[in-house]
Amino acid sequence: MQQVRAGAVLADANGWYWSYINAMVYPALILIIALIHFGFVLFVIAGGLLAFYWPSLIWGHFLCAVYGVSIMLIGWRCPLTELEVWLRQQKGESIVAGEWEFLRHYIWSHLGLDGNEWFITAALLLALLLFNFQAYQAVAFWS
Repeated sequence: MQQVRAGAVLADANGWYWSYINAMVYPALILIIALIHFGFVLFVIAGGLLAFYWPSLIWGHFLCAVYGVSIMLIGWRCPLTELEVWLRQQKGESIVAGEWEFLRHYIWSHLGLDGNEWFITAALLLALLLFNFQAYQAVAFWS
């Protein structure tokens, strides 16, 4: 005859609740963080175009662009990447925090690239300059 402790019964009764949280909430949070992160990356690359409509946005974009370029060139870790990695680990995925990168996971891996190639960094910097140079010049002209 087995004895059942009260704590064990309570843990089994609440086990479905935690598995539901793990199965539903973490993926939703990961998706929200990934969408915010993707929006930030798009804003860094082409956010200067918004300055045609909202000229005061140019300084915020400039700061975000400097931060985004610093992340690429110096190798800093974005806090949104760290948050997504932490959520994935809480969900139960086995992820090495230092090896997981946003752009590599969502973009470069689907194109068959590693993400550390020099031409990727050069292409992103060129896109940033091309998309934003005219906008910065127009805002400077109209100011």
